[in-house]
Amino acid sequence: MNKFKTLFLVIIESAIAIFILYYLRPVLLANDNYEISSILPILLDISFLAIFASFGARLAKVFNVAPMAGKIFLGIIIGPALFGAIDPYAQGVEIVRLAGIFFILFEAGLYFDLSILKKNFGSNILSTVSATLVQLALFSLVGYYLLHLNWLPAVFLGGIFTATSLGLSVSALKAGNKLHTEVGDKILSIALMSNIIGMLLLTILGKFLYGGAEFGDIFLIALSVIGFLFVAFIMWSFNFIDKAAKYLDQHYVTTSTGSYTRFFFGALILACALTSAIGLEPILGAFGIGLILSKMDHKIKSEVWTKIEGYMHIFVGGFLVSLGTMLGRESLLNYHTWLYALIFVILAFVGKCFIRFFYKNKREGILIARATTIRGEIGLAFLAIAIFNNVFTESLSASVLLAIVLVSVLGIILFEKEIFKQTRVEPSELGEGI
Repeated sequence: MNKFKTLFLVIIESAIAIFILYYLRPVLLANDNYEISSILPILLDISFLAIFASFGARLAKVFNVAPMAGKIFLGIIIGPALFGAIDPYAQGVEIVRLAGIFFILFEAGLYFDLSILKKNFGSNILSTVSATLVQLALFSLVGYYLLHLNWLPAVFLGGIFTATSLGLSVSALKAGNKLHTEVGDKILSIALMSNIIGMLLLTILGKFLYGGAEFGDIFLIALSVIGFLFVAFIMWSFNFIDKAAKYLDQHYVTTSTGSYTRFFFGALILACALTSAIGLEPILGAFGIGLILSKMDHKIKSEVWTKIEGYMHIFVGGFLVSLGTMLGRESLLNYHTWLYALIFVILAFVGKCFIRFFYKNKREGILIARATTIRGEIGLAFLAIAIFNNVFTESLSASVLLAIVLVSVLGIILFEKEIFKQTRVEPSELGEGI
């Protein structure tokens, strides 16, 4: 009964929000005041994307699926596919999409625990690299031979499905009481390594995508990415953030965490801008600064994160909703869209499934394989960039997005079922994830 009540309320709230948008936007755009006609519609889109993200999270809770799925679904409902309340290419929506990618990778960096990675690096490196290469090859070959894509879109398709979602993995491990366990550390280290490989791929493919690279440049690009990550690692090792925190304590107000919050936000945007200026993908800067800031004193980081989380809910939630708005009605009604999505889901599970054979403990191997099928932030960032640059057709973009959602939802369900099978303990409610 409570589920029906929640579903009814979400429908009513969404309908009211859509009506407000239909009424307000034309009125604002027709206003003679420049700020009202140009700036306020941008802020309106940003705020309503965040509101619809909240509705999507509640909807996901009703059906007990990952919040990511509910938010993307709400985007489909309010986008051109159905009501057309949000223009997917409006300036405010594009700002949210870009900022959302930055915050997703920033959070991934903050989750990056090098102590876990170092402890499990030797035992997981072979399985991670093998699974990543198999996944990349499977999707690239399907893209090239079955979908008749050129080599760049085909490899881009493979890159989308390489990485494991760090945020959703953490949420799933928390729900299954496996976060601070040996198998939990192994799962996180695999997710961390696959994210690094994913970002390396994205940076290389981005260079080809923008027409600024040739095959001979791959080594130099890879070297630049590794060099950047090495600099971030050095800054992490020498605890750069601790020195910055002491400077802030010495010269700014210490009665609140306001200076830290502003520093976090400013450092994120600066890092994205700097990596763009030197010819690398800005998401690499977002991830790198997250990694550096991850070593901040736990108490300070927790207090600051409570405030930064507000930006996360606005921009990351809005990013997920905005992806849904990019799916058109024709692509969703095209049977090829669903057929290819099904093929991608099967390949996504097959590509990660064999990782279980790298572990002597059969039960542990199955649990790791189930956890690593969960996709998320890197894949969505890949897809967003592909959509921005028309790498895929609208129908193929829809197939990829549907596949990421389905793989993540099914991956979490299978992971939780495996936990229950092994421990007989029911997993708790899944957190926001991303």
